[in-house]
Amino acid sequence: MERIKEFAIISVEMSGFKRHKEPYSVKLDNVSYIFGGNGEGKTTIADAISYAFCGTPFWGEKSADRLQNPECSEMMVGVKFVDRNGVVHSLTRKRSGSNTVIVLDGEQVKQSDMTNLFAERDIFLSLFNPLYFVEKIAESGREFLQKLLPRVDREQVLEKLSDSTRSILENEEINEPFSYIKGKREKIREVEDEEHRIKAQIDLLKEQKRGAEKDIDDIIKMGEEFVSKKTVLEKKRYEGIDIEALKKQQAQIVENSSDERRKQLLSKQAEIQNRIYVSKYAKEGANLAAELKVIKDRLENAKKRIASLKVGDVCPYCKTAVTEGNISSIIENMKKDAAKIAEQGKNVYASFEHLKKLDSEELAKFNEAKADALKKIADGISALGSGDMADAAMLEDKIKFGNLTKEEYDELLMVEKNAADYENYVKALSEVGKNDEKIAEFEKQLAKLSEEKTELNSIVQAATSFASKKAEIMLSNLKMNRAAIKLFDVVKTTGEVKDTFRFTYDGKDYRWLSASEKVKAGLEIAKLLKRLTNLNFPLYIDNAEGITTKIEPIQGQVLLAYARNCQLTVRSPQTNAVKEAA
Repeated sequence: MERIKEFAIISVEMSGFKRHKEPYSVKLDNVSYIFGGNGEGKTTIADAISYAFCGTPFWGEKSADRLQNPECSEMMVGVKFVDRNGVVHSLTRKRSGSNTVIVLDGEQVKQSDMTNLFAERDIFLSLFNPLYFVEKIAESGREFLQKLLPRVDREQVLEKLSDSTRSILENEEINEPFSYIKGKREKIREVEDEEHRIKAQIDLLKEQKRGAEKDIDDIIKMGEEFVSKKTVLEKKRYEGIDIEALKKQQAQIVENSSDERRKQLLSKQAEIQNRIYVSKYAKEGANLAAELKVIKDRLENAKKRIASLKVGDVCPYCKTAVTEGNISSIIENMKKDAAKIAEQGKNVYASFEHLKKLDSEELAKFNEAKADALKKIADGISALGSGDMADAAMLEDKIKFGNLTKEEYDELLMVEKNAADYENYVKALSEVGKNDEKIAEFEKQLAKLSEEKTELNSIVQAATSFASKKAEIMLSNLKMNRAAIKLFDVVKTTGEVKDTFRFTYDGKDYRWLSASEKVKAGLEIAKLLKRLTNLNFPLYIDNAEGITTKIEPIQGQVLLAYARNCQLTVRSPQTNAVKEAA
């Protein structure tokens, strides 16, 4: 069946419905006055019509249980109505127990069929009951109305904007401006975060460069002292000793020995005694020490800047002129920056100390393993007996220590380790020489990010204009007389359009309207909804006596219910009949 967009009710019949145990019917005109005292059944007619078309009472409750007369096992409502083409239709909804049957023009239908033929429940009831939107829908009115508003295409909005704004947005997919702008703002924040990260990297590289230029000579000098000491000890160690002759003599003794096992043990002993601890943490430790020095200088410089800052200076970070009004906040921000540097230093120092601890543990393990291995070999040699091999052992000590005492030999090993560590340290600092290239590359990245941010800000500004214009076009469809609905707000500071919902009548919020104002506001809403949906359904105005001023003409069928001290009476707008009923 073709969708029914306009109809008028001819008659309503009901049985087992509310107060009507027996069949009861009323005829309705294009304009009908319904009179009666409280409880006489005025609202029952509205409930019956709502139930027939939607399966719910006049106010849209999900359950229709209260509509059935408690003394009846079955409830039925029948409605005859005529559509815009003059075709008369009959609709019956019958409920027995939990089973409900809907029959339209002799054919059984489902509620989904009714929705497709007429409208969904909230739309039907908002057209039929002028207070339904005001009382039931208003809190979620934004979503309700947005579904009804005509679609505003991208091109419709663009043609209303300036040429410059159109050129910015011509290649942008911006049908949904709110989420689009949100996405662009998130991208701007990402760009800004990247800018901050790169600027911090540049500051660190500059600080490293300044620290390296200042300290590298002292560090190299310290390293040279270790190398010099190492040279002196190495020279003393074998001065006046023909080490090669000693090695040949030792080899001869071992060779002349018939004890092959002794020979192997002495060879292994020599190899173990010559093992030197090589730290696997040397390079990383040198890098951490260099970084720690740079952080220390940065912290000292930050403290000096805070201590020396005065009115008339320029903030070394944000380049803002220092005044009496802002000096406290600038110093506070500088202290926060200094605290961040100190925290960074603590983390690096903790890493450095942890590395030293690991290195110390590794050295202890190395020495312990070496001592264990040498003891086992010494025990093995001792078990083989003495003889010429004792001379070989003495030669081994001579080859190992030379002219040095054991203390001097241990000192030599330590100096060799320190010299190697400082060599790595100097090498790490020497890498700072490449900082200028790194800084230049970072500054190129900053320039690109600045261009990207400028472009993104231009797009956001253009998109905000788009959103504002789209909202303006959409809201033009909501124009009413004294009632007003607002679905969007423009944020003054940013120009951003945000979702909102305000429903007013004569400037008053709908929540504070009087009963008569709510009815009049509801009538304007019903008229608006007729325009938006292109549907013209009957309108039932309950408590119509509350309308004390003239209302705008209403298109379509109107049912007006008045509270009067009389039995339920339905009349057409004939003067005599109205007077008689009154």
